[in-house]
Amino acid sequence: MTGLSPSAISQIEIGKSIPNILTMKAITEALGISVISFLLENVDTKISLVKPGERLRLVRNSTSTGDLGDLIEEFLTQGRNFQMEPAIITVPPKADSGRAITHPGEEFIFILKGELRYILEGVNDYDLKEGDCLYYPCTIPHRWHNPSEQIEINF
Repeated sequence: MTGLSPSAISQIEIGKSIPNILTMKAITEALGISVISFLLENVDTKISLVKPGERLRLVRNSTSTGDLGDLIEEFLTQGRNFQMEPAIITVPPKADSGRAITHPGEEFIFILKGELRYILEGVNDYDLKEGDCLYYPCTIPHRWHNPSEQIEINF
């Protein structure tokens, strides 16, 4: 069905040969599966559907002084097999993240509502508005501040 010899298929099965993209396409079509499912060991652990009422929520003190309300973080995926941890973060007015931190990985910020000042120390201060995106390596010391007097922001 693939047009490959039994020997070629055997070499792929035992890991002695790596198929090119056209060979992978022929094999997956013969098996009735997608190319992506051929590449993933366990597809089910790579997929997460989380509906709004099912989101895990973390409520924590939102400022270094602790007197401006709670920061709410809603996680948009569930499971441990993901390289990203997307979340919607709701920040009360005048709240801040405290001191700058660093950690491994990368962050992607998308402002859903409101404005946020994002500080990448030694690089730049960014005044982000609704619809703005910021992506950066977390090895840069970073922190944020909600400058608004009245608006909770979501990012």
